[in-house]
Formats: sequence, C-alpha cells, structure tokens
Amino acid sequence: MDAYARAGDYPTVQTNTADGVPARVSVEIPPIRFTGPGGSATLPVGPCQHIYRFQFENVRAPGGEAPSPFRYLEVDWNTEGLPRGPNNSFTSPHFDFHYYLRPRHVVDMKTMCVSSNGKTCDPFKTGYAQMRRFLTMPAPAFVPASYAPEVESSIPMMGLHLLDRTFDYTVHNVDHHPTLIYGTFDGKVLFAEASVTLATLQGAIAAPGQVVSFPFHQPRAVQGGVPWPKRFTIQYLPNGTFRAGFELFRTR
Repeated sequence: MDAYARAGDYPTVQTNTADGVPARVSVEIPPIRFTGPGGSATLPVGPCQHIYRFQFENVRAPGGEAPSPFRYLEVDWNTEGLPRGPNNSFTSPHFDFHYYLRPRHVVDMKTMCVSSNGKTCDPFKTGYAQMRRFLTMPAPAFVPASYAPEVESSIPMMGLHLLDRTFDYTVHNVDHHPTLIYGTFDGKVLFAEASVTLATLQGAIAAPGQVVSFPFHQPRAVQGGVPWPKRFTIQYLPNGTFRAGFELFRTR
C-alpha cells in the first residue's frame, strides 16, 4: 500500500469554464490490477476494517484565482470487513474521496475526539462540548432534504457523515453506485464525499466513453454562496489511471 501511495504525482486539479466558474475538481489515482469483478491484487482487503489515509492534496486552480468551495482533497482506501451501514450494505473495499471546504490544518485541529476503536469518536470519552460540535447540524437549507446524519460515523480529523435516505441501500447498489455523502461539523457543511468501490471503477472501464456520471443531490443554499457541484464522475484514462471528480458547479 505504501508503494501505491507513492506511485507518482496525482494532484487535485480544478478546471474552469470560460466564465471562470469551476467546471471540475478532480484527482487521478494510479492504475489498479483487477483480478475479477470487484477484486484486485493491487489493494489490500479485510477481514478487518482498516482505513489508509494516504493523500492530502491542495486544490490547484488555474491561476490560483478562480473560486472553488474545496481547499483540499483526501483520498482513503477502506479495506472494510464486517458488514455495516444501512441494511449492512457496506461490505466491499472502496476508495473514499473527501473534498474539504476548510484547510487541512483547520480540519485536523478542530475535529479531534477520543476514539476507543481507532475509527470513530467515543461519545462517552469525548468531552460534551466537542461531541456536541460533531452532532450539531447545519441549517436545513444547507443540506439536501433527503439527507440524514449517520450518528455512529463521527470520525476524528474528519467530521460527521450524512447519508441520502432515498437511496436503496443494498450490497449490489452500493457496489455499483458511489455513496455520495455530505460531511458536517459544528453546524456547517465541511466536506463532500464519494465512496467508490472497485466494481464502480470497473463500470467506468466498460462504459461508453469510459466515463460514468452520478447526480449529487443539491441543497437549497450553499454556505458563503460558493459554487457547488451537481454531479460526481469517474473516468478511465488511456494511461490506465482513473479520474474521480465533482463537476457542473453552479452558484446558488
């Protein structure tokens, strides 16, 4: 996994429209040697869940002047293990792409908590005031109406995860459709996330044009009025890498 993490320079890049609005904020990940549907010899898997947090790249915007809601991107590899999540549908190893609205040093400093399992915040050992920051929700206008907090997924140096209640959480659907997440902390949206399995990446290889696209549910308003993306896409590139990114930014 260390060799995979060091496999070249894969920056987080923003491209803009002619009007200067972000068109896409994306990252490339190295080639993967697949061994069959949803399987790979490149990346480690369970049976015990472990999260490799190995890439923290600042967003590079053209000229450094174009507006973007995202400051940096974190790429994680989650080996999974025992089934978890809604209907125990989270079973397959996957990438997590976290697009943060605040700088990394702010996220790391503000979202600390005490963890007993090495993964999530322990609400009995974390101070009351800090646990309240994890669980305080943004105003309803800033989160899509279909999203609700997964209260057991307060994660240190990350935040609270909100899931789309209208999605049909089955193993098959999760394996073939990114789980698109809103992350919050202390009453504000902190990140947008896409959780992507190997099966979804393989779907991009087989898709016409070798790109797959998924709608990202929209809030009624965005904090600070910054541009906000409407879709998440995965593209298989000729050099064997994958480009994963949020696209179609609009100011609300």
